[in-house]
Amino acid sequence: MKQLLTFALIVLTWCDVQGQLLTQYTQYVFNQFSVNPAVAGSNECLDMRLGVRQQWTGFEGAPNTGWISLHGALGSKKRNFNGNKHGVGVFLEADNAGNWGYTRFLLAYAYNIRTSKNSHLAFGLFAGGQQMKLDVGAITLSNYDDPVVNSAASTTLVPEITPGFWYYNKHTWMGLSIHQLLTNGFGDVGIESRLSRHVMLSGGRRYSMGDKTSFVPSAMLKWAAASAWALDINAMVEWERIVALGAGYRNGDALTLMLRVGFLEYFQLGYSYDVTTSKLRVAGSNTHELILAITPCSRTDMRDRMISCPAFE
Repeated sequence: MKQLLTFALIVLTWCDVQGQLLTQYTQYVFNQFSVNPAVAGSNECLDMRLGVRQQWTGFEGAPNTGWISLHGALGSKKRNFNGNKHGVGVFLEADNAGNWGYTRFLLAYAYNIRTSKNSHLAFGLFAGGQQMKLDVGAITLSNYDDPVVNSAASTTLVPEITPGFWYYNKHTWMGLSIHQLLTNGFGDVGIESRLSRHVMLSGGRRYSMGDKTSFVPSAMLKWAAASAWALDINAMVEWERIVALGAGYRNGDALTLMLRVGFLEYFQLGYSYDVTTSKLRVAGSNTHELILAITPCSRTDMRDRMISCPAFE
């Protein structure tokens, strides 16, 4: 853990660019693949998740986000799932805030290396593109003939690369990812604009509290140029991995409440509600986030297979 923090500080010192901020997720523990490409293939089953996030409801032009992800291990048979394995996946995200928005389409590859009987260390990469869009017609100007806006394109597309690494077993996980590593410029939309690197460091652990109940504390530290550090601290209590209740705090921004329910054997539904604590609470209300997960591992399979689901599942 000490080496991980040292590496993160080195990366943060090196990053010195400015640009847009990516979407933040309250349920990052239930949505880890969107945070880190190295998660691909960490689950024995095919893993599909769909989500929506409506931030600061009631605030004009407030951000709203939708996404879908799919990943799995290649040739993940029970007899060899303990060994090294390859993971692949795809992540699609669309975000809009006022007259500005972006769409990301990313393919993922991860190589999961077995480090002990029940532990793996994975190295992964997102590669794809990001399209920025600006609704020039929706901009209100004091100078209607502003050359900056009149010369701006409505859309532009830039490549995107995101590396990450991920350590996990049935009790613990930790990972680091660097989004928008290339810091591409998109001068056609605005003036000399560039994507900013986003560094995300996360970790957590599951503690058993008897045969049916467990306690899962976790944290995520996020940083991007031209913005303050963001720290999410969450804790959930789970019962047989069927029902989970939790709460959290995001520094300077919100208190969070979370609920997750499993149903129909292969499905889980997660909901979170952010109570805004910043000055934005005056102009807007709070935030809703909903995630549906589909993982076709039966409960019998979970008991019988050689390695349990990772701690974050």
